[in-house]
Amino acid sequence: MKETHPPTSTGRSSTALLDESQQSPGLTEATIEKARSLIGVWLRRDVHMPSLYEPISPHDIRRWAHYSVGDDNPLFSDMQYARRTPWGSIIAPPTFLYTIDSGIVAPGLPGIQWIFAGSRWRHFHPVRAGDTIAARARVIDVQVREGKTVPKYVNQVGEVLFTNQNGALVSRYEGDIFRIPRAASGGGFKFKEKREDRLSVRYSREQIEQIAAAYRNEERRGAEPRYWEDVSIGDELPVVYKGPLTLVDIVGFYSGRRTVYNVLKLAFAERDRHPANAYYSPTTGVPMHPAAGHFDVDIALGVGMPGAYDQGWMRINWAGHLLTNWCGDMGFVRELNGRTTKPNLVGDLTKYSGEVTGKRKEDGEALVTIEWRGTNQRAEVNCNGTAVARLPSRDISLPS
Repeated sequence: MKETHPPTSTGRSSTALLDESQQSPGLTEATIEKARSLIGVWLRRDVHMPSLYEPISPHDIRRWAHYSVGDDNPLFSDMQYARRTPWGSIIAPPTFLYTIDSGIVAPGLPGIQWIFAGSRWRHFHPVRAGDTIAARARVIDVQVREGKTVPKYVNQVGEVLFTNQNGALVSRYEGDIFRIPRAASGGGFKFKEKREDRLSVRYSREQIEQIAAAYRNEERRGAEPRYWEDVSIGDELPVVYKGPLTLVDIVGFYSGRRTVYNVLKLAFAERDRHPANAYYSPTTGVPMHPAAGHFDVDIALGVGMPGAYDQGWMRINWAGHLLTNWCGDMGFVRELNGRTTKPNLVGDLTKYSGEVTGKRKEDGEALVTIEWRGTNQRAEVNCNGTAVARLPSRDISLPS
C-alpha cells in the first residue's frame, strides 16, 4: 500500500482563535467514515523528525530507563555491568520503542481528543545501543463504541512495525487510541464521582515513609538466573510501586523520550499544518498542544478529565519494570499487553503486582505467561494486562 503524509493544512491562519465548534467538534458519521478511509494506509513517521532514525546510544536507553520508566536496573544503564551479562552489552527495556514511535496512530478526526487506552507489544529481538530502528505505521481498524463514562467515542487501532538496520523485524505493536469529544461539544467523559472526591488525596508522613521503604527494598532478580523449571503457576511477582504521581514525574517521562512535542516557533509551525490540533486556553487565549492537559487542570477539565493526569502508556512502561525485575538479566519479555481502566491523576499511587498463570515450551523457548495489574490507593485497578516472558532453562536440548 502507498505511504502518505498525515493530512495537512495549506493555510497559515492557525494562530487565529478558532470558534468553539472548531475547537470542540462532535463525532459525525461523515468524520468517522473519513477516518475509516485511512485504514490500511501506511503513514510516514519521519516527516518532521528524521533524527529518529539515527543510531541509538547508550544514553538514549539509560535516559528512557531512568526518566521515563523510573528503573535503575544496571542492565539498562551500566555498560560495565551489562558486558558481564549474557547479552554482552546494554539492552533496552521492553517499552523503549515508545521513544522511537509513540504508537499513537490516530489520523483524521481533527479536534477530537485522543486518549491512550491500551497496547500490545510482541518482541522478536532485543534493542541494543548502536541499532538504528525504523517505524512504519497504519490504522488497521476504526471502531465506534459506547461506554459508561463516554456516551459515544471511536477507537482507532494502530499497527507499528519496527525494523533494525539489518532489515529484521524487531517488534510489532498494536495500540488503541480512543477519540473522545471534548466536554464543550456535549460529549466527553462523565464520571460518577465528584471531581473533589477524585482529587482529595493526602498522604500522612507515615504513608510516605511506607512508600519510600517499598522503593528502597524493591526486589530485582538481576544476575541470579530465574530458571523456567523453578517457576510454578500461581507464583506472585514482587510488588513494584509507582507514585504518588507528580507533575515532575510526568515531565520526566517526556524528558526521557527521543520524541517530544514541539515548542515555541516549532509549535506554531505545527499548528499552521494542523490548525485543529490545538487547545485554546479559555483564560489566556493561548493555543497549545492538547497534551498539555497532562499538566494544566483547566485543559484537563476541557478534555473531560477530573484533573491533571498521566500519559496512559506510562503505566505500560511501569508494567515492563515489574516484569524485568522478576525475569532477571537472562529473561526476555516476549509480549507485553495492557490497557488502562481508570484515570491516573496527579497524587495517585499505583502498586504493580502479577501472577504466573501458565508455562510452556514452544519453538525452542521456555515461556511463562503472567497476568499483571496496577492498583491505586483507592483499591481500584487502573491498568491490567498479560505478558509472556522467556526464561533460561536447564533443559540442554533448548538453545542457550
